[in-house]
Amino acid sequence: MAVLRTVIQDTHRKLEAAGIPDARLEAEVFVMNVMRMARQAIFSEQEAEVSEQQQASLDSMLERRFSREPLAYILGQREFYGINVMVTPDVLIPRPETEGLVEHALFMALMGMETTELTIADVGTGSGAIAINLAIHLPAAKIFAVDVADEVLDVASFNIRAHGVSDRVSLAIGDLLEAVPEAVDLIVANLPYIPSGRIPTLQPEVRMEPALALDGGDDGLDLVRRLLSQAKDKLKEHGIILLELDPEQVPVVQALALKHFPEGATGVEQDLAGMDRILAIHRQAPE
Repeated sequence: MAVLRTVIQDTHRKLEAAGIPDARLEAEVFVMNVMRMARQAIFSEQEAEVSEQQQASLDSMLERRFSREPLAYILGQREFYGINVMVTPDVLIPRPETEGLVEHALFMALMGMETTELTIADVGTGSGAIAINLAIHLPAAKIFAVDVADEVLDVASFNIRAHGVSDRVSLAIGDLLEAVPEAVDLIVANLPYIPSGRIPTLQPEVRMEPALALDGGDDGLDLVRRLLSQAKDKLKEHGIILLELDPEQVPVVQALALKHFPEGATGVEQDLAGMDRILAIHRQAPE
């Protein structure tokens, strides 16, 4: 019977040979999952035996990964801003850069707005990761989490219930802000923003994610334009919109935003790589 040390080494070798990025880290994650062990344990218990059943489970997972199925779909979950959320192939896998959207929303809510008893719309909620984190950190807020497909909202619903925030997060199905039943203080949106022509050039793992969550049309901004048009009727007088964008799109969307809200103002926040990533749109320019 194989021991943990050799299984990790063998898994690393197989993943590396298959051209999987971060093969060593993924090998450790797969073994941790199969063995149901914490990260430190797989190093401190290197001579622990791996059963035939555990090896078979690991082999099954690796076959899926060799086809470039994303790790998060295989494991069925992803860590995001300190919580684990269930993910399926029906939803986009939450990205580390989107944590910046949550951070900036919390900063705006706690420091830049008149009250923490906010009404918030998370548009394109997907797994519900953004809405759940906002509900956890803003217990007085009322949040609407919106998407366009029942199968997506099924995932969000599971996660919302799992994290105990269903009393503060309401799900709605429909076209962006049209599904939001009342005016809101804050709109948070990580909409599809990849240009259609770029989709075939993406990593194989990304291409396995739902096209509905990736493809933003010819220039990637189809849904952003529609959101800004709808926002005039759904954003309160001193409301704020936070959008995650490709850095190249930021100047274009800034100009669009000021056409819709000529008395407004915009600000840009960078991601961990120093790239312009989050665009804040104030309906009324701050005094």
